Amino acid sequence: MIRTGVKGRIYSLYEIAVILFYASVIAFIPFVLVVTYIFDLDQLINIDSFILWLIGIDAGAMLLGTAVLLFKKDALRRRVKPSYRNEFVYLMFISAFGVLGFVVFFDYLGGDRAYIANILVVLSVALVYILIHLGRRFFKFDYMKK
Repeated sequence: MIRTGVKGRIYSLYEIAVILFYASVIAFIPFVLVVTYIFDLDQLINIDSFILWLIGIDAGAMLLGTAVLLFKKDALRRRVKPSYRNEFVYLMFISAFGVLGFVVFFDYLGGDRAYIANILVVLSVALVYILIHLGRRFFKFDYMKK
């Protein structure tokens, strides 16, 4: 992190990579669940054991990715960009599929389908708030001003 006076801080690629990696890890299971829902794979496999396997794979990927991020920490801290628009677009894409995946997860757990719209609205509002905050602070992408 570099202080630039009036403009604020410029974050290194390491901080951005950490945000993107953990957002991807959180959204991995919902993303895969969206794919299983689209192709009706829940009819072919036991979804409970599949989710358990996904959690294990996700935990392993998180441990491996954390180790890689810690290993490359010094090199990534030296790289700085003035804005991270491409990375922010990736974060928005992952977040959108994450919201859809959480709704599919709610459906797979046997939740009442009448409440899916309510859950989708609440998750979307929370996600938009978080994305606006992250975009302004870390990614230097304030799409509310443009």
